[in-house]
Amino acid sequence: MQATTENYTADVPVAGQQAKWYVLVANAEFMLHDVQNEAFAEQLRERVRLFGEKNRKLDFFLVSEPTWLDTMFPQEAKRVGRPCVALVSTDKIWITFMKLRLDRVMKLELGEMTPEKALDSGAPVPEFPPLDRTKWTAPYSPYKPGWWKAFEPDTFFKQ
Repeated sequence: MQATTENYTADVPVAGQQAKWYVLVANAEFMLHDVQNEAFAEQLRERVRLFGEKNRKLDFFLVSEPTWLDTMFPQEAKRVGRPCVALVSTDKIWITFMKLRLDRVMKLELGEMTPEKALDSGAPVPEFPPLDRTKWTAPYSPYKPGWWKAFEPDTFFKQ
């Protein structure tokens, strides 16, 4: 199945069906809890809003400790701080855009696989220590711990 938006197309994942998957992988604390990435949560929420307006199913998820990382990319896996998290999507252009937005992430292509395999998590996101409020420069409060749960693969299987 193809979802088309004016200038691009991306596979919409369907349970049990193969699709091409693209990912960004990084240390979980850096990607989800670092003050330098405070805009990451907002970028994901904005994409959810856009998809809602266009009546599109989500094609991106956050996968904690992806099970495919060590088996498919053993050399790259050694360079990723653990625990790690992956932003997984069927939209290559968006993943490239997010790579430009995020610092210290590794971009990989999973190739063709089912959502069940691409979204398979080996462990939950760990609890992080409270943010150092002296380093927080945004005019609003930091996001609450666990904000990322809305983007975990369970959301795909409940759609």
